[in-house]
Amino acid sequence: MAAKQVQSFRSIGRKRTKGENPSIQELVPIKKMIRGNVVKKNGRYLSFLKVTTRNINGLSASEQYQAMRHFENMLRIYEEEMSILSMMFPTNIDDNLVYWNRQLQLAREERNTVRARIIREQISRLVWVEQELSNLEFYFIVYGKTEKELNLSKTILKRAGGSNLGIKDIPPKQIEQILIKLNNLNTPI
Repeated sequence: MAAKQVQSFRSIGRKRTKGENPSIQELVPIKKMIRGNVVKKNGRYLSFLKVTTRNINGLSASEQYQAMRHFENMLRIYEEEMSILSMMFPTNIDDNLVYWNRQLQLAREERNTVRARIIREQISRLVWVEQELSNLEFYFIVYGKTEKELNLSKTILKRAGGSNLGIKDIPPKQIEQILIKLNNLNTPI
């Protein structure tokens, strides 16, 4: 018995027939991305801002209290709609790996076997870190009806967060990674 083949493409707006899968455009509520801002299907905008992470457990009690008060004040100042997103991403060791490979090449040219062995151990540690550990990253998602309103909201949030929270814009490539991860939660990046 032959398997029934399902048509995977159809024009948007045409109703699905029985057994036909929905298209990606119907499932994902995103229309396009303009200058790092995401345009949703309903015409509204959203944008992601990255929060610099800090080890709260490594701070003294007074520093922890100060950090919490700063976050609380930021939430009082910024009154617009906002979401907080936390995501796990793989550790990026590319820059470190380039540096240590260059050092390994220099050690080989100098015929320094002890240094070369130590550098190889360091490289293997870095590879282990990349394979076994991941980074927990935090993002604010801000919303706006227009692009101008969204940019104003981003500016207010960055100013309200100050240097303590270190709120920064995200490059479009990283926004794509976040959207891919949000819409495919079980897929590694």
